[in-house]
Amino acid sequence: MPSSAVAIKLVRSRPRVLATADLSPDGIASLREMSDLKLLGWAAGEWFCDRAKLIDAVSDAEIVIAGYERFDEELLAAAPHLRAILSVRSAPQANIDMAAATARGIAVLHTIGRTDHGVAEFTVALALALTRHLIPASGWIRSRSPDFDAGEDFYRGTVWGRGAESPQLAFTGIELHGRTLGIIGFGAIGRVVAEKFAGFGMRIIVHDPYVDSAELETLGIEPVSLGALLASSTIVTLHARLSTQTRGMIGADQLARMGRGAYLINTGRAGLIDTDALLRALDRGEIAGAALDVFDTEPPSATDPLVSHQRVLATPHLAAWTEEMRLRHSRSIVQNLQRLLDGNPENLSNPEVLTMAGRALP
Repeated sequence: MPSSAVAIKLVRSRPRVLATADLSPDGIASLREMSDLKLLGWAAGEWFCDRAKLIDAVSDAEIVIAGYERFDEELLAAAPHLRAILSVRSAPQANIDMAAATARGIAVLHTIGRTDHGVAEFTVALALALTRHLIPASGWIRSRSPDFDAGEDFYRGTVWGRGAESPQLAFTGIELHGRTLGIIGFGAIGRVVAEKFAGFGMRIIVHDPYVDSAELETLGIEPVSLGALLASSTIVTLHARLSTQTRGMIGADQLARMGRGAYLINTGRAGLIDTDALLRALDRGEIAGAALDVFDTEPPSATDPLVSHQRVLATPHLAAWTEEMRLRHSRSIVQNLQRLLDGNPENLSNPEVLTMAGRALP
């Protein structure tokens, strides 16, 4: 394990910092006290940073606070003084070439927990919207005909309309209490999802081959195979990382295991689902519905059959976006920078870079 003396060589005491990420005012103020700070793109209250401007700006930077721009080999090669990238993401490999960064002796630090509660709460919202038909019910009350006959006065406080015209009958939902929630992927977000849904009195089962079964059982959660989870769950929610092993993990065979009354929620990565298979399952009524916050192509086409499907609740990649997210990752960035300057870096995505710090110096 490298010593803090080696680690501190990564940066000088008051480094030149370039920020492209969306940061809170308090976070920016703290960073200005700790560094010579330059703001660009989202950090400057603008939009994604122009590529040419970013390449020019990194040429003098010792630390970059990265948002969502691509930090690839070309960009890293243009940054000869760069010693560390502080990412607002928990998985910085989404937009940072980790191999190229490590080869150049650039430490990459990630944030922890910035989206956990936001995504978990959004998942709860989607589950309730699906099972209680909130979106079509809201559409009905907005678009009903002006001469809609609600029936006799005595019954209007209970049921509006007769038979098939009654929204109470058309949009009858189900209760989550006593039903089963299946969580695929039990990382940080999956754990918070379990906490949120436990309050509904649901049975919670999990499929995650990388989590120890004894740990799950200690939490009162039942570890199961993927097949058992799909066959048993009223709500299936995806929180696994996308990898070669998980890509397309929910395909035709898996959807066939779900019941006609089951719902699928994806606030993770679109690639976890075979979307063609999902569309067929929805068309055939093999599952009750799906809520999708992520898509193979983003934004999806307005003619995408999944977006317009009557059994689909589609949202525009919103799950993580809360006011608290920016506050949380700003605090984490400030803490990560302070620890780095103190010679005790934490949340390193490529800890092996510390052993290379000596030869990474000018």
